[in-house]
Amino acid sequence: MPPPSPHAWLIGVELAFTIITVILCFLIYYKTRDLYALTKHRGIHYFRKAFLFFGLSYVFRFGFAVFRATQIAFDFFISRNFAAPFFILPLGYFSTIGIFYLIFSSQWKRFKSKNIVFFGHGLAVILSVVSFLAHSHILLLALQCILLLVFIILTMTMHGEGRKLSKIKILYFLVALLWLINLLVIGVRGPFPFEIDLFFQLVSILVFVVIYYRLSKWLK
Repeated sequence: MPPPSPHAWLIGVELAFTIITVILCFLIYYKTRDLYALTKHRGIHYFRKAFLFFGLSYVFRFGFAVFRATQIAFDFFISRNFAAPFFILPLGYFSTIGIFYLIFSSQWKRFKSKNIVFFGHGLAVILSVVSFLAHSHILLLALQCILLLVFIILTMTMHGEGRKLSKIKILYFLVALLWLINLLVIGVRGPFPFEIDLFFQLVSILVFVVIYYRLSKWLK
């Protein structure tokens, strides 16, 4: 019996990674439901939505990974230019708006108008379309890195109660680290992409577990 092809291994690992990360995203989203229902805190609302969008982005990330691994098959049955937008555009939109919601969650007091949410969605769509038309997902990754740096800087300038604020900052830094790892996984190119992808995926899952553990401990 011949060994599985590299593409089969890649798709299998991507599927396992996607299932675990999507479950963790929705567990975090569910874990904060009762807290938001009790407090109606806008920051918690934005934080929950960020993980909802991250979870959706991981679903399309899996589709994009399968698309890259089976491009020959796609080109044989269907045009690559026709199929690519169904994965790249939603992936870019959901991942970008997830970062915007992280920024909203940490700076909700500064955003008095609800129009900022519509602005975030509109900008996420524009960035996704521009990067697609430019035929460069690296452009989108660079823009997302800039947004994450803005998020980290804004988080460092947060003011509030000492111990509570420290917990919030640690949580936000873990989320930023998680998404930076995710950007590396999507954008990495090298002689051993499978091994590098696997390493970053394991680290990403570990960070996800730490975020969920700290959040669960904090909400007790």
